[in-house]
Amino acid sequence: MRMSSPVIWTSTALILAGLLPFLWKTIVLDMPIQPSRASKVWRVELQVGARGAGGPGSVTLRLPKTDASQIILDEQIASGHLDYQEQTTPDGSRAAYWQGRIGDLETLSYTFRVHLREGAIDSGGNSGSGPGDESEIGSHPKIAPDSVSRQVRSVLTQLRVRPEDDLDSIITRVFGFVAHDVETAEGSSEDALLTLASREGNRLGKARLLVSLLHAAGVDARLTLGLDVRAPRADRLLPFVEARGDSGWAALNPSGTDFGGLPRHLVVLSRGSQDLVTAFGAESWDFRTNVLHEVLGPNELVSFMTPPGAFWRALSLYRLPIHSQESLRVLLVLPLAALVAAIFRNLVGIRTFGTFMPVLIALSLREMNLFTGIALVSGVLGTVTAGRVLLDKLRLLFVPRLCLLLCLVVLAVAVLGQVGHSIGGRDLLTGMLLPIVILAMLSERIAVTGIEEGPRATMKLLAGSLVVAACAYPIFHSQLASHLFFGFPELIFCTMGALVLIGGYTGYRLNELWRFRALGRDAATTSAT
Repeated sequence: MRMSSPVIWTSTALILAGLLPFLWKTIVLDMPIQPSRASKVWRVELQVGARGAGGPGSVTLRLPKTDASQIILDEQIASGHLDYQEQTTPDGSRAAYWQGRIGDLETLSYTFRVHLREGAIDSGGNSGSGPGDESEIGSHPKIAPDSVSRQVRSVLTQLRVRPEDDLDSIITRVFGFVAHDVETAEGSSEDALLTLASREGNRLGKARLLVSLLHAAGVDARLTLGLDVRAPRADRLLPFVEARGDSGWAALNPSGTDFGGLPRHLVVLSRGSQDLVTAFGAESWDFRTNVLHEVLGPNELVSFMTPPGAFWRALSLYRLPIHSQESLRVLLVLPLAALVAAIFRNLVGIRTFGTFMPVLIALSLREMNLFTGIALVSGVLGTVTAGRVLLDKLRLLFVPRLCLLLCLVVLAVAVLGQVGHSIGGRDLLTGMLLPIVILAMLSERIAVTGIEEGPRATMKLLAGSLVVAACAYPIFHSQLASHLFFGFPELIFCTMGALVLIGGYTGYRLNELWRFRALGRDAATTSAT
């Protein structure tokens, strides 16, 4: 069986009309397809506890900033009894600065939410130390740069690093030495010189040593401190090194065995040789982190789903008020549910009470569990059908009879809601939200069909309607479907194209192939003989 050319061309045009803008938004404008990608939001708390004797002092905490790999959404500061102000460091970074009299215990915190973007750590947008700059060597005030420099250059000689070598080759050899020949021991020194001398250091010491070696070799490199939001509390802080080679910036984890080896969920807290926390006038201080995974709300998702261009931004549904968005999210997936109904009716051959009745049933059940909803619908329909039989004896006109059925539906839903409350079933309570008019009309259709076609045909139609409703039900619960059709409403054209193809199909349905399977076997036997 062949479809007509107008059907094929119309379907192709509709699918392309929806697919091309969708591909442009996802590939060129980098709009996220999956809601999880647009919801990688973490709430991070950096907490500093400082203890003093009541004298003047200050605490400085370096703050993260937005770049190509992360977006800082909002920030909150807790200052205790100290005065707070935000400062800009000489290297252009941000820092929280608290000052005042530090008492017995001052708890200071900086809380922010960050959205982690897909891809590598952004390094190119930040300025680093220049090649050969000795300011980073050792990255510690107790280390003498000249003594470190001699030991560093001795190691570079052993590694056969020459000035004429390409930068990528130098980075690879130096990283291999620090990663494999220097042991990682968390109880060891974080000093670059001691780490080099003992061939053992903690993660910060190895990162500082790698920076020193790269600087001595003429490679632009800097120390960077990240926070692995999915790691245990003790392993969250990860110092690593960013080095600029011939092919661009590379993020290197000297405590790992692989080149790079950074975790995917990493928040960059600070860059450069300055410590993350510095305290003056405090007898002691400690630092801890708290991390919580969050999901973006509809109003916060706007910044990720609104295209940058004026034309695309004007077409974005995320510009609408929140209450309008909530209604449209449901309405825009209705065509997809209608496509499911069309597939079952025209390709599978399942008969239902009307075309949209199964879709409306699935829509009415979206607030509850599927099995509970089906049971509730069945209970209401059984009650109303019994009432319809009694009303037939009164021989009432159509409109009053339908209104009486509506009253029975309301009473049935109210009774089932009370039953659900008495047995502790919360899902039944949401039955109050069912579109009772839909149930009243369905009850009338069941009664009429029972009179015209008999109880058996009625039960088949009801079973088919419930099967299609159960298959369309997941669409109204799918976050992916809601995200796609609301963020990319042009996909409705693709649904229309699929409906045109189904409408142009005039071949056998699946149930017909099953019904006439005996004829197919006879034809095959005849052709074989």
